[in-house]
Amino acid sequence: MLVDLRSRFARFVLCLVVLGGLSAWAFETPSLLPSAADAITKHVRFLASNELTGRGVDTPGIKLARDYIAREFASYGLRPGGDNGTYFQSFEVATGVTVKQPTLLNLGGDTLLALNEQWTPLGSSASGSVAADVVFAGYGITAKDYGYDDYAGIDVKGKIVLVLRYEPPPKDDKSPFRKHPDYSIHAALRAKANNARDHGAAGMILVDLHQSGDGRKELISTRSSLWRGGEGLVAAQVRRGVIEAWLETKGISLTASKEKIDREEKPAAIVLPGARIALQVTLEEVRRRTENVVGILPGADAALKDQNIVIGAHYDHLGFGHFGTLDSSTEGQIHHGADDNGSGTAALLRLAEMLARSGAKPARTIVFTAFSGEESGLVGSRHYVNQPPIPLASTVAMLNLDMIGRLRDNRVTVFGARSAQQLSAMVLQEGRNLGLEITESDGVGRSDHMSFYNKKIPALHFFTGNHSDYHRPSDTWEKLNTDGIAKVVALVSATAQRIALMGEPLNFVSLPSRPPGDEGRPGQGYGAYLGSIPDFGDNSEGVRLAGVTEGSPAALAGLREGDLIIRFAGNKVQSLDDLAAYLRGKMPGEEVEIVVLRSGSPVTFKATLRSRG
Repeated sequence: MLVDLRSRFARFVLCLVVLGGLSAWAFETPSLLPSAADAITKHVRFLASNELTGRGVDTPGIKLARDYIAREFASYGLRPGGDNGTYFQSFEVATGVTVKQPTLLNLGGDTLLALNEQWTPLGSSASGSVAADVVFAGYGITAKDYGYDDYAGIDVKGKIVLVLRYEPPPKDDKSPFRKHPDYSIHAALRAKANNARDHGAAGMILVDLHQSGDGRKELISTRSSLWRGGEGLVAAQVRRGVIEAWLETKGISLTASKEKIDREEKPAAIVLPGARIALQVTLEEVRRRTENVVGILPGADAALKDQNIVIGAHYDHLGFGHFGTLDSSTEGQIHHGADDNGSGTAALLRLAEMLARSGAKPARTIVFTAFSGEESGLVGSRHYVNQPPIPLASTVAMLNLDMIGRLRDNRVTVFGARSAQQLSAMVLQEGRNLGLEITESDGVGRSDHMSFYNKKIPALHFFTGNHSDYHRPSDTWEKLNTDGIAKVVALVSATAQRIALMGEPLNFVSLPSRPPGDEGRPGQGYGAYLGSIPDFGDNSEGVRLAGVTEGSPAALAGLREGDLIIRFAGNKVQSLDDLAAYLRGKMPGEEVEIVVLRSGSPVTFKATLRSRG
């Protein structure tokens, strides 16, 4: 069998050379680069064009991209792998909320505010009503490790808290707060809402005292303030002028209170005498259907063709930036998503064309999948692993291409290279063959491959680094290094070929997780090391574990797969972002108490954190 596989492989590589494919062995021929770069450029120029409106799942462009990918798959001769003999695998994604009646806000019992002019519900608000006294709770932040708590000394149970948007400016390098635009997790709307709820508040009013010079941008749209996970409380935003005028009648200056907090970096909460608000919010979730695009290249070896390798890339992006943009002033503009993830989608198409049109087929089946709904929380890849077009037990590995368009100094980061015992040496060797410098992350990353990894399938994520255009309209096609994308295509092609020809199975290994956005961003790392592996497919409040790394602090403490972390070092954990923020504030060597739900019952553990890497 091994001799036969080697013979097939030799013919396969020869065909790639003749056809201009970019295998690791053929890449040394410089004349092959232009054809690959030209094909990639053609794909990404279309995918990142204005016509595709940012490929948001709620924009017309997502269907244009979907149809383009399906036509390309068909032209390569790939077998449809979607629903009912099509290339499309359909599912639903939550894209926003619609404000329904009754929705009202009444200040002081006699001032009914004009919806969308003077106030707006937050998209994360629960539907419900509350009428209660108001307490000003500063920025609505509790940072215990730093000794800062806007709720210290005040009782907000059953009340409505009035909180400022963003966070105090940092006083020094020890401050957990950050300057615009790189605010900390404490500035996130979900963090403020969760903290208010944890302190017993019945509702929250947000006010933005930053003078933007553009009144139309002051109120956050419900789409921009939408977030997923946790149980919200009734929450809204009111224009600064409306709130300030109301409070001035009670002898209180909100601006002066903010300036005091900013100047001293100390809380300045105020119980507002005689201040009462009635708030009612009714929201209805908006859902849209979108599709993964699946094309199958059947394997040629009788003993291995029933096993498959998934090569994937997400093709959705942010659309007009209403949700997910990193520059709120650009909301409403097309977010082109050339690198994120037009680059990976273009590479996927190039790989599919190369492998499908070669004279020799791979021994194992290759499943090419363009995922939708990644920016909404890995929804498309989760749908794939839960309803696979080919039995998931037959998937031996997943290779993910996400943001591979900015290759610099021939450096490629590969997440998950240690998720199987054989993968690291394989990727490093193929990288050397191509003149690429491979950085193996100590974690798994956070993209569509995580859906497969959580099913204990070895998974790789190829990534060329973050940049200042990430999640902004300026992520445009002409900034891409298409020759660099071609090199990554060569690396993925060679790696896929090696896996396709392996006689022995890959041995899965559990790893820690760290989002790719942390790479190269000072101050944004996960801090001390715990070794927990989050289950990104779980929507529970808290952090559900897909596993723990062997020998890690989490494993030594006794945590295990299925545990739901609900408290960390005395802090309530409602999302992975919460856990990440708490870890950032800890040092290696510190002992922390962790509370999990195991089989529905709380269990407490103590873990001694370590350094990362």
